[in-house]
Amino acid sequence: MQRSRMLALPLQPGILFGMLFLLIASAHLTELLAAQEGLSDDEKETLQQAKDPEQQLKFWLGIADSRLKDVVVHTKKLDKAESAKAVTGYRTAVTSAEDCVAKEQGGKDYKKLLTQLHKAVKKYNFSLLQALDKAAEDFRQYIQSAYEASQRVQDAAEIQMARFR
Repeated sequence: MQRSRMLALPLQPGILFGMLFLLIASAHLTELLAAQEGLSDDEKETLQQAKDPEQQLKFWLGIADSRLKDVVVHTKKLDKAESAKAVTGYRTAVTSAEDCVAKEQGGKDYKKLLTQLHKAVKKYNFSLLQALDKAAEDFRQYIQSAYEASQRVQDAAEIQMARFR
């Protein structure tokens, strides 16, 4: 009798809900911390203050734009370490922007956010292709890596936008 009570204890709805909540909260915290890797202290503070999805998207697209410029500059300077760092930051920002929009799926601003994301990433891809044409052979891999990440985001956005047509 005592043993069956102990087995049933973890299955109580309150405990199950609490465990699920902790699991989800820790996953979100881990995701947020991973996304913040490579951000300056000012950027981290701005991210913490960005409450609504539109502000968050604007933040991530601003970071992506900044890191894209860094990718282009550092590949022109033939600086492998800084190029790799800029590409990592760019890929993180573009992916985080996509995640920000995806969380709003079904929300009232989803279409607007998706359109903003698509427009920005399309512009980034154009810049990356131009940079790829001008890049030294040894540095094309960095630009190619950044392009692949943002092309994936652009393709996903286009698929979602097709649902609205």
